[in-house]
Amino acid sequence: IDGTTNFQAGLPLFCASIGVVDLKTRSILAGVIHNPVLNETSSAIQGKGAYLNGKLLLPKTTESVIPLSQSMVNVGFPVVKESTLRASSKAVSALATRVRGLRMIACASQAMAWVAHDKFQVYTSWDLNAWDVAAGIVIVREAGGSVMDFDGKPAKISSRDLIITSPSGREELGNELRDIFKSAECMEYD
Repeated sequence: IDGTTNFQAGLPLFCASIGVVDLKTRSILAGVIHNPVLNETSSAIQGKGAYLNGKLLLPKTTESVIPLSQSMVNVGFPVVKESTLRASSKAVSALATRVRGLRMIACASQAMAWVAHDKFQVYTSWDLNAWDVAAGIVIVREAGGSVMDFDGKPAKISSRDLIITSPSGREELGNELRDIFKSAECMEYD
């Protein structure tokens, strides 16, 4: 279960998240994210597209990237370490007046599924675990979105700090966030 604190508190924002990883190549082959409260199942198989409740997710046909000012952004708020909490707090401050809406739903897999659905244009977080993001990485990529680490490289299963952008946000929006995060000094922590 991802979003365990939400689950324990009775908040309906939690998911079962399963990623299938080839241990030799460390590539993510497939993923499923299921929210039982919303009855939403997002899934993907590498090279076969992404699906919501069995229906193929078709990327929005737009030539231009949705600008940051029109984007819904979900920011992770990792409270395990004070240093990651400080980093995400700086990011919230740097983004708050630059986006259409800023959210913190505290469930990485759900946020990634909603990026794949293009409900959020961006999700970013620090110090994530592979079991929380493996399924989401393949689902977002198969939906036409981008998953990068804070260095701007394609994320791997071992990447812990991520910027995930929707099909309408694409990599350009991720790079814009990286520039903002560099200026706000919120990309590094202990």
